[in-house]
Amino acid sequence: MNPPALLSGPALWWRLLVIGGLWGSSFPLLRLIAAEMSPFALAAVRGGFAALAVLAFLAASGQLKGPIRRYAIPALVLGTCNGWVPNLLTAFALGHIQAAPAALIHAGTPLLVALIAFVVLREERPGPRGLAGLLLGFGGIAVILGPDALAGGASFTGGLMIVVSGVFYALGTVYARKARIGAAPQIVLGQQVVAGLVAGGLSLPLGGVESYAQPAWVYGVLALLGVVTSALPLTMFLRLLARARVTDASMVGYIQPPFAAGVGALLLGEWPSPLVLVGGAIVLAGVWLATSRR
Repeated sequence: MNPPALLSGPALWWRLLVIGGLWGSSFPLLRLIAAEMSPFALAAVRGGFAALAVLAFLAASGQLKGPIRRYAIPALVLGTCNGWVPNLLTAFALGHIQAAPAALIHAGTPLLVALIAFVVLREERPGPRGLAGLLLGFGGIAVILGPDALAGGASFTGGLMIVVSGVFYALGTVYARKARIGAAPQIVLGQQVVAGLVAGGLSLPLGGVESYAQPAWVYGVLALLGVVTSALPLTMFLRLLARARVTDASMVGYIQPPFAAGVGALLLGEWPSPLVLVGGAIVLAGVWLATSRR
């Protein structure tokens, strides 16, 4: 039996928009509570809510079946590369950088994925059109991170943390495609459990139990982060990786900035400058060029 055709066109785009929109919205939500809670406790509770949401969904739908042990290594790898490490780095970074610039720096992840895929996934090396789209998107990020954006809060420390988190996301993306692990429910659940447990274990000696003493609204935001902007898009993303080229799937990083900027403006009053808007248009043009079929 021949494998199903890779996703393209509208079938690819609506998935990218939903996943990128939900993940992009997490930046302003994280920034909203970054000053209220220790990054370690924040990452732990976010992972805990996400794990509970995935567990409840799988239990209700009858998908929580089969051996768990065989998925331990993928869950550990993805729980590290796409879980507790980038969650911690992003929580730290958003104490120093605004939501829109953070998401725009993170939008460079597809370029990191392409560079890693060039070595690891030889069959998915981007062609000239794909490389042009990636470079155009990266040029849009450079425009957005001009003097105006930097003056708006894109500190070197915060920006560097976002870049490093992007490296981990890229490694996780390429690993998921290389190992062809698909979207097994046990992996999705295991990733969130690993992310929550490791961050929680670090939070006690480094932040103390008192770091969890927060008002109800903070935990409400964390529940939203864990369920709507973590568990849901993660499940969709793993399924997308099983049906799309890794460089196409990684384009969600380019989709996130407009949503981060919009939600950040409405929620935090952090309005993007005209330079940011121009750069965003260039980024989206790069997404179209890189994901359209040759």
